[in-house]
Amino acid sequence: MDHLELQALANELGLQFDEFSSIVFGQIDGYTLYIEPTEQRKQYRICFSVKAGDAFTAPNAFDDLIKNSEVLTSSQLNHYKLVLYAKVKTNQALTQAVQEALVFFKERGFVSVCEQSGEPGQIDVYQLGGNILILSRQSFESLSSGLSLENQTYDNQKENIVAGIVGAFVGSLIGGAVILLIAQMNYVAVAGGLAMGYCTIKGYELLGKKLSKVGIAISIVFMVLVIFLVNQFDYALLLVREYPDVNVFDAFSVVNESIFNGIIPDNYWFNLILLYIFTGAGAFGAIRNALSTQTQRFVTRQL
Repeated sequence: MDHLELQALANELGLQFDEFSSIVFGQIDGYTLYIEPTEQRKQYRICFSVKAGDAFTAPNAFDDLIKNSEVLTSSQLNHYKLVLYAKVKTNQALTQAVQEALVFFKERGFVSVCEQSGEPGQIDVYQLGGNILILSRQSFESLSSGLSLENQTYDNQKENIVAGIVGAFVGSLIGGAVILLIAQMNYVAVAGGLAMGYCTIKGYELLGKKLSKVGIAISIVFMVLVIFLVNQFDYALLLVREYPDVNVFDAFSVVNESIFNGIIPDNYWFNLILLYIFTGAGAFGAIRNALSTQTQRFVTRQL
């Protein structure tokens, strides 16, 4: 859903649209909520923070809501934060999902509360780093102070590029193993690229103590190299299946020698390009998320 569609949804529900975080948010009938698209097409998260009485709400308390709804598919409850998932094709259907939830809350005595403290009162939607939260002002200020200290500690860390390179290398091998496993099932998938991107970048950050643009560039180099090696190993495993007496490492050497001597297997370049396109798309998503996380690390605001 693009920004124009989200703005139209906000207008229809009497809510607001935040372009920076791409969410629809506000209050309806005293309940604070926000709505955001998920990674799946036409699926949305509708987020509330509610409780009924003084006791914690049981995880299955919203089963009847899901069971009796034509648009809500599942729910997740974490402390007071309730996430409802809706699979819809139109804004009208999404509006229906919100209204069904509100009717359910009123019938069962649920009230809007701070997801941190569980206290009712003036509850709004805030952004803390990359997280969107439903909080009271007091909880927001308390969490903001903690986030500032974490960011200060992160900034004061010195980036260890050598250790980061090791981390990126190990991470890329893990991601490469996932891609090779998918390739052995005769598939190429964006999911493999996501795994590659996440593992490589996370590996750099974990050992390098900090993620910078240099770290991302190093991670990209490892991704490109390992994807090439995965393709070589894929062909090596084909040889092993045809000649069981040959071990995989000898087969890998044979494939490399053949390629570098100009003896190219059928569909080699096509398969390699296809692998780069699909895994590259997934890796790009992981890189974009990493850059977004870095950009939003210092953001603390009320929407």
